[in-house]
Amino acid sequence: MVDVKNRVKFVRWPAESEKREECNERQHLCLLIVEHGASPPDQLSLYEDWVRPPIGREDLQVRVRQLAARAVLNEKPVLDPAGILHFNNASVTLSLTQCEMLAPLVTRYGQLVYRTELREILEDAGASSSSNALDLHVMRLRRRLQVVGLAIRNVWGRGFVVEPG
Repeated sequence: MVDVKNRVKFVRWPAESEKREECNERQHLCLLIVEHGASPPDQLSLYEDWVRPPIGREDLQVRVRQLAARAVLNEKPVLDPAGILHFNNASVTLSLTQCEMLAPLVTRYGQLVYRTELREILEDAGASSSSNALDLHVMRLRRRLQVVGLAIRNVWGRGFVVEPG
């Protein structure tokens, strides 16, 4: 398991506000240590949280773990109702059929989606659901997903998995 504490930058607030801005730009995990008498920032990004000293070791560990868990949520692809796939601060527009095929792959990100399930989606969309047609649709989806840094991996004879490319 990765030591998340080493991934979190500890920044004194407001003394090191430039360091905070740099963390936000680079999307580094950042725990702001709010100095005595200072107000915490009005808005926080997904990648930051704040505490006031003194803070106990256990409380600090919980904050760091929660911060890392929130950031992981942003590492999963999101397919919005408008047919736009968002991942890793990039996006790509997809056709209706591509959205329908991609929905179970995104919902079960990193997990197997069976070929039969994707063929049923093609049938319901009124498209050919032959094995060759499915492979053609997957090939086109692979090209579209490269734009956002995702890949569709073939699990031979079973189905497909979407993962970082």
